[in-house]
Amino acid sequence: MDSNSTTVLYSLVFILFFDLILLISLGYYYSKLGYRYLKFGAAAMAVEMFSQTAFFIGALLGSYQLPFVLGGIGKIVFAALMLVCIAHLAKRKVPMQLMLTGVIFYTVYVVYVIAVREFGVVEWIIAEIPAVTLLLVGISYLFKARSSESLGISWLSGLLILHVCLKLALPMLLQNESLFLLVFFYNTTVVMIISAVLIMISSERMITSLDDQNTKLEKYELENRRLELQFSEAQKLESLGVLAGGIAHDFNNMLTSILGYSSLAMKKLPAESDVRKDLYMVMSGARQAVDLTSQMLIYAGKGAVEFEALNISEMVGKMSSLVNSVVPKKIKLIQNLARDLPVMKGDQVQLGQVLMNLVSNAVDAIEESPGVIEITTGLAEVDERLLRSSFFANELDKGAYLFLRVKDSGLGMDPSQIDKIFDPFYSEKSTRKGLGLSSLSGIVRQHKGFIEVNSSEGQGAGFTIYFPVVLVQDFAQKTGPSARSSLGEVKGSILLADDDARIRGLIASILENDGFHLTSVEDGREAKKQISESGEDFALFVLDCTMPKMSGTEVYKYIRSRGLHSPVILISGYHQEQVISNISNDPSAYFIKKPFDIDDLLDRVNEALVSPSKNPAW
Repeated sequence: MDSNSTTVLYSLVFILFFDLILLISLGYYYSKLGYRYLKFGAAAMAVEMFSQTAFFIGALLGSYQLPFVLGGIGKIVFAALMLVCIAHLAKRKVPMQLMLTGVIFYTVYVVYVIAVREFGVVEWIIAEIPAVTLLLVGISYLFKARSSESLGISWLSGLLILHVCLKLALPMLLQNESLFLLVFFYNTTVVMIISAVLIMISSERMITSLDDQNTKLEKYELENRRLELQFSEAQKLESLGVLAGGIAHDFNNMLTSILGYSSLAMKKLPAESDVRKDLYMVMSGARQAVDLTSQMLIYAGKGAVEFEALNISEMVGKMSSLVNSVVPKKIKLIQNLARDLPVMKGDQVQLGQVLMNLVSNAVDAIEESPGVIEITTGLAEVDERLLRSSFFANELDKGAYLFLRVKDSGLGMDPSQIDKIFDPFYSEKSTRKGLGLSSLSGIVRQHKGFIEVNSSEGQGAGFTIYFPVVLVQDFAQKTGPSARSSLGEVKGSILLADDDARIRGLIASILENDGFHLTSVEDGREAKKQISESGEDFALFVLDCTMPKMSGTEVYKYIRSRGLHSPVILISGYHQEQVISNISNDPSAYFIKKPFDIDDLLDRVNEALVSPSKNPAW
């Protein structure tokens, strides 16, 4: 064996060794990652090993007739498999018709050359046309995918172009064996690098997939933290609501006793008595305590609301005089109220409280220096970004919202102050008392809205309240005439159920003094027993909503289940909206909120009894 043959043999062994390593690597990556292009890349590599072996054997034998046939078959199959590999890589449809045409053309031409003509340069070049065509189609796929893919796609495109150029140059070097073998070796090395680049692309895609998974994981973690915060806030509000409701119930019972018995005492005293002034001060203090209790309920989202259809710009306009009365003359007040806004579902009294609270807060922020307060209303499209950066928007959806904005040129706030601005009793001014902006937050939550705060130190502050746009058809409240003047002397028997002895005594004194016959019980079960024994004898039922053993609402349902149509008055210190919703379809059911005075109770009782046709017990 001469030195040239030895070199060829060593080259063959070297190349086949590395081809085998690359083939095993491609198979391993495919088994782990499952990318289909790796499978076809491995198959192309196996065919290339066959083709290279055929050519090197031809070089050892000194004849290229055999490599022309066997190696050529390998080359066309290699090109077809590479095209399938690239199609999967670039997510393109595999051109099966083109591949089949190329294989048929090559087979027919090889048979023709072997049978009719001698093997030469021109025949070789023509035979390369199908494989080159398939590779060029694959390169075009890569160029279209290159802008959205990794650097590996560019490498693969360049290597395939180089492979095609070397493939076309080989037939022209047949007369120079040394140069032919060198170029063939280079081309074989290029094919090996192509296989390595396929592994590189799979690694890049794996890294990209890991990055995507890490991004999703971070997103899930952020969402999980957001949900935990939302759950914690909901638990806090729920606990606060239960606490506020319990306090309100007990406070309102005590305040009802104070206001009621004070009113009874006032009626018994002569008009010139000095004691009346003392009693008036007692009643004034009790009413202030009522306001504080209402603020606690509002902050907890349990406040009494009376929704109606209203235009927010018109509401602000009607309050202009009141707003101007709290804004000093040194502060310029600007109102930008949008026209033709859709109506919203809201409680006008509570929304007025929101406006006055914000304006008062703005006046305090400006302090003694001249400044500007700007009130703006309008309609805005709310996106996810705004919801994420706002207060009380965790469970709200994006879309169209009405807004009320109060902006001032005051001292502004730093981020730590903004975070605490809606905490109960929080204020930067030592003289500020009460729940402050925290009661505002409760009102906004009850209206399914949220609050955006924009402020920085020395740059003023802007509070924007967003309310959802809703279709409002009918918010008419069930009302009745004040019947005391028209009822005359019509009286009847009343069943009263309340677990607080002071309230029972107060209501009994009021109603018995007005001529009613009263039966009092201390809980819902006793009331149920009275109703089952002699329910038809009662012209009216007065029930406290919150009683042990059986609530007033449950007693009300029991009354109706027995077919009794006598009017029912439900009494509660809170949960007004819930109680009203339970009786909204019953024209003979009424509600009165604690604390109440003598006139409030008598008006509601006589209103309930105004229609004799509803009350067969008279």
